[in-house]
Amino acid sequence: MSRKFISRRSFLKCAGLGAAAMTAGLLAGCGSSDSTASSASVSGSSTAPADPTKPYAGVTLYYAASDTEATGPEMKMIVEMVKEKTGIDIQFSIIPKADTGEVDKRLVSLQAGDELDIIYGTTAQLKVFYDAGVLSSLDEVASAEGYDIKGVFGDSAPVYDDGLVYGLPAFTDVWCTYINTKVFENAGVEIPSAEGWTWEKYIETAQKLTNLDEEIYGSLMLDYDCYNYMYALQNGAEHYKADGTANYDDVRFRDSVEFFYSLGNELKIQPDITTYKAGVYPWNAFASTGVANASGSYDKAQFGMFVCGSWAASLLTDSEKYPRDWKCAILPMPYPEGQEPSTLTVPGCYAVPSTSKNKEAAFEAIRCIAENQYTLGQGRVPARVDLTDEEITSYIENDLAPNYANDGITADQFKAAWFASDRKVLSEKIVGTADTTISQIWVSEAPLYGMGQQDLDTTMKNIQDRSNEAIKEAELY
Repeated sequence: MSRKFISRRSFLKCAGLGAAAMTAGLLAGCGSSDSTASSASVSGSSTAPADPTKPYAGVTLYYAASDTEATGPEMKMIVEMVKEKTGIDIQFSIIPKADTGEVDKRLVSLQAGDELDIIYGTTAQLKVFYDAGVLSSLDEVASAEGYDIKGVFGDSAPVYDDGLVYGLPAFTDVWCTYINTKVFENAGVEIPSAEGWTWEKYIETAQKLTNLDEEIYGSLMLDYDCYNYMYALQNGAEHYKADGTANYDDVRFRDSVEFFYSLGNELKIQPDITTYKAGVYPWNAFASTGVANASGSYDKAQFGMFVCGSWAASLLTDSEKYPRDWKCAILPMPYPEGQEPSTLTVPGCYAVPSTSKNKEAAFEAIRCIAENQYTLGQGRVPARVDLTDEEITSYIENDLAPNYANDGITADQFKAAWFASDRKVLSEKIVGTADTTISQIWVSEAPLYGMGQQDLDTTMKNIQDRSNEAIKEAELY
């Protein structure tokens, strides 16, 4: 694969002229932000393994992470797990997290030739590293070890333009519908069944729950780019045409934008985008309703349903930050009537940079993480497709469900919302040429229609034209 770099224009705009010169100061080995990159350059140092089942025991690998990521409780468990199962030592090269609009500092470091062995990212985030030519494909080493990546992870492993695999997915963030059971009870509405949970039924249910006089909305959604195009994807639309140009002149994207903003503007089952952008309701509004006062009313708005990724479930377990007197249930993500059930997902993946001097050991480490991270008790949905029904049930009942005992979310609810094998999986993120820029285009253009500042035809033309311009510019470099 030819080596490609981020455009000079983008680099200077986002990282600043001094970024390359600063690269040597960005890395800090052994978990200390005071160390320099050179102190982390002994990747792959090893001693002969005493245990033949652990051929890389004693090898030290360097994981590029921010200080916050490196010191988190889950990361500490990952390091201990890899050491126990493989004998590999993971140390951290601390790289500051990029500010909004800046180039990922890990990318800057890798393009400068700094030696790193493991990086983490979503499929879309890793695509940027692939485009820059700083990722190693995993096919050759997997083949040498007789490891069937597709057999273990299905289609969730990141595969890019050359058809090769560039990471192993450890877990998947699966979208679902969170239910405030108290809002349902007070409205005398039954919680719907997961079977046949369509957008049509979602809207019908939300209308029954909504009581604007009491500041109760049947629905809540945020302002992420994917809310604008989710309905199009669920109806079979693709972001790119076969020739690589933008596909946003497909009427399904127009219908999707119209659908999303109608929920707040016409149907009024959720706050309209103008209200949301004004900051009236925060991103965590679903969980932060508080506790009812003596009269049974709430000081904050209540939301009957919240469509979002499985990451939001972590809010439910934090009773100190989000005290509440209601229980939560979950349903799958709704889908359009007449289409097959589907959901948005974001796989969290581990990859091996091209600068690694010990790619075989790095593959062994990320394989260990990808296969086992879900067992660490952090409520992860495993990306593995080779788990048996018994293994999945055991995980849900013994590791996942106990975290939500206060809500009483059942194993069947988790299975239907997060583990249904017959549910079509769609990428939450745009993955393709100029994907990051196109995402920003959606965020800047679509809300203008929702706020009444731009008509729908103009909005879609702008998204289409600006996306094609971004694709052309990206292909120049």
